[in-house]
Amino acid sequence: MTEPDLDRITDVESTIQSGFRYHARGERRTQSVQLADNLAEIYDQLDETQLPIVDETMNTRAFFSSADRNLQRTRKVAEVLEDSLDVGFGHSKLTRIAMTGANLSSAVAFVTAAHNLLLTANDLDQAHRTTGSISDIATELFLNFYRAIGIFIAEAILFTSPINYEIAWKGTRVLNNRFLYTLRHSGFSGRLDELLKGLHRLILSESHYAIRGILPSALRAPEEFISYLSSMTKQTLRIVWEFTDIEISEIRSKVESVVDEYHKFAENRYDITAVDVALDDVVRDVVSELTAEIDLLRSQNTGEGIDW
Repeated sequence: MTEPDLDRITDVESTIQSGFRYHARGERRTQSVQLADNLAEIYDQLDETQLPIVDETMNTRAFFSSADRNLQRTRKVAEVLEDSLDVGFGHSKLTRIAMTGANLSSAVAFVTAAHNLLLTANDLDQAHRTTGSISDIATELFLNFYRAIGIFIAEAILFTSPINYEIAWKGTRVLNNRFLYTLRHSGFSGRLDELLKGLHRLILSESHYAIRGILPSALRAPEEFISYLSSMTKQTLRIVWEFTDIEISEIRSKVESVVDEYHKFAENRYDITAVDVALDDVVRDVVSELTAEIDLLRSQNTGEGIDW
């Protein structure tokens, strides 16, 4: 993973936060489906839904010129997001940056993020067409969609120093989770490590607010704060478990640590203080749910690891 610039990470956080808040001002899921529909129009232009094979000797110019109009498509994705979220990350400059200032790993990471977002948008769009009702669409599809948006924004702003996640193309959920896992386990230390972990928490948190159509101030209500802490802890540990083995005996300590982590994050990032919630109850409920899920998956003995 290339070491990102600290100021750019801060730019990523502010762009994601302002964009998600703007997007969630209206009917949140209606807005999401409309954005997915707009992006699905770009998806429909794909000749191949799998990413092209990248030769390690290939340069950036060759990659963009030979990979099924990747640059033009990525630029369109950026333009649609800028309009929908009322943010700016310079879609008009992407061609020049890509052809002159980026290395191949930057190009691949950025195109992968765009391709990933188009796949999640198509999944959401197809679910809407199939069900005919926004309320009947699985929450997981919205969650995957917002995570993909956050990842794309991150790669757009960090383009010349990308967060490279080495992974075979296994689908949007795996790629999203690998990216988020990498933020938590970057291998860096000090201030940079803190910022990357903070970006992980921000993407999950802002997705939570966007899906529920609330602002962080709603967390001052105990029931919302409990829902937030529970959801963030389960999502985080499911991501960690996908790439790291954790024993049943470790679950409680891990849950306690992550609950405390998001409790402090809400206080420091959103100024949510003095909320009267029983953290022990949150920990107990999360431990119970995760333990039951792991026991079930292990009893099935798939031999393929935990696939949340």
